[in-house]
Amino acid sequence: MRGWIQRVLFVFLVLFIVVPLLMPIIFSFSEVWMGILPRGFTLRWYEAIIKRPKNYSALMVSLTVAFGAVALDSIISIPAAYALNRLETKGGRLLRNFSQILPLIFPPVIVGTALVQAFSRPPLALTGSVFMVIIAHALIGFPFMFRNTLASFQTIDERTLSEAAASLGANLWQRLRYVIIPNVLPGIMVGALLVFAISIGEFEVTSMVAGFTAQTLPLQLFQQIRNDMRVASAISAFLVYVSILAFLAMTYLGGRLYGEARENR
Repeated sequence: MRGWIQRVLFVFLVLFIVVPLLMPIIFSFSEVWMGILPRGFTLRWYEAIIKRPKNYSALMVSLTVAFGAVALDSIISIPAAYALNRLETKGGRLLRNFSQILPLIFPPVIVGTALVQAFSRPPLALTGSVFMVIIAHALIGFPFMFRNTLASFQTIDERTLSEAAASLGANLWQRLRYVIIPNVLPGIMVGALLVFAISIGEFEVTSMVAGFTAQTLPLQLFQQIRNDMRVASAISAFLVYVSILAFLAMTYLGGRLYGEARENR
């Protein structure tokens, strides 16, 4: 009896998660869907993402912003994780915890309002530009990038590796490039994939800081819901594909990182 209940709950959980995600995917490949089942098969709605100027422009902006957010978070997170990993005092632990959770505890509307106020006046009048959206997405994704990068640093004996490389004549840049970063690369990649996936689908803060020239794919999706639900389904499906690919890549890299951590122990 208990096993039967567990199976029913598992099936219900899978349906609860999977069915809503399958609906836009099925609709994105169908000609029409007026009844219980869809009719026809077409790739027309995916072609519309590329052929319609607004959709294509939004796709390019989303990719530019996502890669920009990953680059900005990498520039900030890797040196920060390297430095904070070496702070073994109580203050260092407090600072690590503070850095990992601070951006997560504020609602997106507060983050968006703060960014608009901070970057709406010269010389930092960036509101409405692609650069503003990159900064916003980098801020949202920073905790995820930093947490994974720091966790990767904590799985290796970074201090011993650095001292060994220094004894062979390597300077700080050479130690980071040839010794430290290759050992923590899986954690960096997991964080980068998380930031990329979050950026591609981010809507709330983007709607507050993006202008007419920085329309991302989720913003275009919101407009297409009112204009053409079929194209909106194709955009939704594309975002689902990106999330699934990011999840698979993170699972692989996470398993590799865990295996390396066990070997180091």
